Amino acid sequence: MLVRSRATLTLFVVLFTLVPTAGAQAQDAPTGQQVRGPSDEIVLGRTGRGGFPLPELPAVFETYEHLVRVSVVARGIDRPWSLLILPDGDMLVSQRYSNEIRVIRGGTLDPTPLSGLPEMERLFDIVMHPDWDQNRLLYFDFAKQVGEETHMVLARARYEGDRLTNVEELYESGPAFAGGSRMAFAPDGTIYITVSGVRGRTEEMDPRTLDTVYGKVIRLNDDGSVPVDNPFVGRADALPEIYTYGHRDHFGIAPHPVTGEMFHTELGPYGGDKINVLAPGGDYGWPDYGYGRNNDSSPMGNPNTPGLEQALLVWIPGITPSGLLFYTGDAFPAWKDNLMVGSVVRGRTNGATGVERVRFNDRMWETRRETILPELRQRIRDVRQGPDGLIYLLTEEVDGAVLRLEPVR
Repeated sequence: MLVRSRATLTLFVVLFTLVPTAGAQAQDAPTGQQVRGPSDEIVLGRTGRGGFPLPELPAVFETYEHLVRVSVVARGIDRPWSLLILPDGDMLVSQRYSNEIRVIRGGTLDPTPLSGLPEMERLFDIVMHPDWDQNRLLYFDFAKQVGEETHMVLARARYEGDRLTNVEELYESGPAFAGGSRMAFAPDGTIYITVSGVRGRTEEMDPRTLDTVYGKVIRLNDDGSVPVDNPFVGRADALPEIYTYGHRDHFGIAPHPVTGEMFHTELGPYGGDKINVLAPGGDYGWPDYGYGRNNDSSPMGNPNTPGLEQALLVWIPGITPSGLLFYTGDAFPAWKDNLMVGSVVRGRTNGATGVERVRFNDRMWETRRETILPELRQRIRDVRQGPDGLIYLLTEEVDGAVLRLEPVR
């Protein structure tokens, strides 16, 4: 089956645009063919979010520089959160509502989740230790109920194929919020963890104060200890694990493949989603400043206020960015070193999704931005590169799927 549709393409001469270009014109359905909307047969995870059936795949889609074949690796995964592709090509998928890790072996989803996970409130990300080939250590973070509080926990365990062994809880925070979290190892072996600040300023927690991990990116050593060069080490009024602060929800983080700088996606409340380059000790402004508007559409404070870190690029309207990848493979040569970000929903319009591709020059100035695969109408929760150099997507649907992207030569 061949499906060709021009994805949205916009050439930017500045770092962000206030009005997105229109997508490709939808073709009229043939006479007698019913246009498909959110399926009545699929129970939605939350009302009005997702639920569009996965289109017939495999199929070929046109983008600006590549024809792409999209196929299903595995499906039937309930609202997954994170995709981890192992060096042998097997895949691990975390599910934050059932607190399970599923295994895909040779393209087949194991019906039995991994055993060995500790009790938790909500499971989030899963990443490999940099020395995976020697130690088989899997790192995962989760929210844990402690009395009436929620704490964030970093843990690790040895992966044995069908179970986890030698589980260790390496770090536990103070009060936090079980929103969403991502992790990434940096080239220096430290691990960065995002902690949600989506509720803004509350009586108990503030994203812009340094006495709580709420609304922060924290940085730890691989044993859970605090690196001595963290920006707030030695300050009596600050938690030493904090690396940056003033964040809302942030669902993507990855190091640049050349510089090692940590790039980071963050959601605005109503537009103003952005990519940050994390600066040690940086204040990113939430909940007082932002590029979009508050949920009630009232304006936010000026994000160019002195003392705040500026975004590298911004989406208005928002795309709900999730997952972040710098593509370094050879399968898609025109996309080499491009940044890829999943879009869960664009402009608060159910079914408006896709993958954002951004090209930069050698000064990290944006030179091209394209939305690919909006035809899928799936909530793209994660974007990963496999050892085969192909790109894989994780869809957060009740019938969640791992999708493979390969070039049509």
